[in-house]
Amino acid sequence: MTHSLVIGGGAYGVTCARYALGLDHRCVVVDLDPACRAAEIFGTGGAGAEIEVIAGGIAEALALILSSSPDHIFPTAPVHICAALVAEGTGMAATDIAPLRARIPPDLIVSSGTGSVVVSYNRDGQCLPSCVAPPVCPVTGIHRDVPLFRVLREALPGAAILESVQCAPGIGALSGPEVIGLLERAAHAEQIIVGTACRCHGVVTAMGRKKDADQSILDTV
Repeated sequence: MTHSLVIGGGAYGVTCARYALGLDHRCVVVDLDPACRAAEIFGTGGAGAEIEVIAGGIAEALALILSSSPDHIFPTAPVHICAALVAEGTGMAATDIAPLRARIPPDLIVSSGTGSVVVSYNRDGQCLPSCVAPPVCPVTGIHRDVPLFRVLREALPGAAILESVQCAPGIGALSGPEVIGLLERAAHAEQIIVGTACRCHGVVTAMGRKKDADQSILDTV
């Protein structure tokens, strides 16, 4: 049976869980709040429930990924899930992103903070609900000949850029095996650039082990 993991039990997490259930996936939802929206709707039954809701955060999500190898991972919590998983699994922390900004087309940058840069083809507009991500953006009218995840891979060739695949309008998922591959790669690295992106939006985080804080993150690209 196909196994889906939803990280975050809010409204979007509920939508993703319902999508997975509709495909007869075994589905587990993880959220820090034991009274989250998913728990209210699906209950908190154990492993025999159609949708199992577990109270927990990134540590619990990481343990589930490593123990059950989900096919699909729906990252619905308001953090960069892949970077958080790497941090939890390796002890790495976010490092200076400034050296990377020159590698990313400036017209795609929405914001940047400690360790991360948020990028988008629709930088200044409001996306349509349940958009199907057509080649021409329905908001900006811009032709997106190259999906954003590929733009980031070309701009940062040494980075680990994972694609969030659109499963249905407004619903995106990561490949479980790709996330596990990222964790295995990070386990043997001193520094790593982690990115998650769909066709239109993304986030990139520079990470490193503390002893390498003074080394250039550009050594990894």
